[in-house]
Amino acid sequence: MSKTVFCSVIFPANLPYFQDFIKSLKNQSDTNFTLLLFNDGVADLEKYLRDSTLNYRIENCQGTIPETRSQIFGYLKKAAFSKIIFGDTDDYFSENRVEECKKLLNDFDVVANDLILVANDKTILSELFWKNRKEIKQPISLESIKTFNFLGLGNTAVNQKILPNEIQFNSNLIAIDWYLFSVILQSPVSVVFSSNSHVFYRQHEANIIGRKKLTFADFRRGVDVKLNHYCTLALLYPDFKELANQIKEFKANLSEEKFNSIQKKQKVENPFWWEEI
Repeated sequence: MSKTVFCSVIFPANLPYFQDFIKSLKNQSDTNFTLLLFNDGVADLEKYLRDSTLNYRIENCQGTIPETRSQIFGYLKKAAFSKIIFGDTDDYFSENRVEECKKLLNDFDVVANDLILVANDKTILSELFWKNRKEIKQPISLESIKTFNFLGLGNTAVNQKILPNEIQFNSNLIAIDWYLFSVILQSPVSVVFSSNSHVFYRQHEANIIGRKKLTFADFRRGVDVKLNHYCTLALLYPDFKELANQIKEFKANLSEEKFNSIQKKQKVENPFWWEEI
């Protein structure tokens, strides 16, 4: 059995995109991996895989997103895999993603891939989205993701040994991936960002980055996500209390007029997740 696993969650809303996801994995330059699908509510999932040549395994999960992610990481920590590549089932991948991630995991603990933004119909909307950002060319540490994030469960790969022995995601947690990597990077792990392989990151209603116009409602929701993130981390790591207090004060004084003023003064090019907030 391969020691490499490609880990994803499938749920009914992602079924329209699932065949693109499967096809891109079948076309990988290195197919020596097991596809591990966590099934969150899809009936007769195997019928979507009958024509697939992939070696796959299905595990069921259920509950809220924090509950299912707690189940998933509990499983991964005990499983007989050494390298774990993550991907979302509404995205698809460059043909060398598995090969590149496996190679880099020989030297690093965490690998992050660049994104190419695509429309619902797979029309390409951007070139490599973060390739020219200086932040991903510097040594990557916890400081690198304190105020924004580029380490997601759709664009990373990790060595199993660095996963926390136990991790339970708070029931009201929203940015699961940001929280997870903030916990992982509390320890001295090595992280590399690669634009040599990439994720085709589909832009649809539930999955948007770098939109041309950020609305006040989007901004206000982002403030809530950041406040939730810092408050949850502060329960374990007191260093995050100051950030939580800053966001609380900012939220208390937030108005649409202030938002419009901020938008006029700053424009983030090719933003990371939550960077525009």
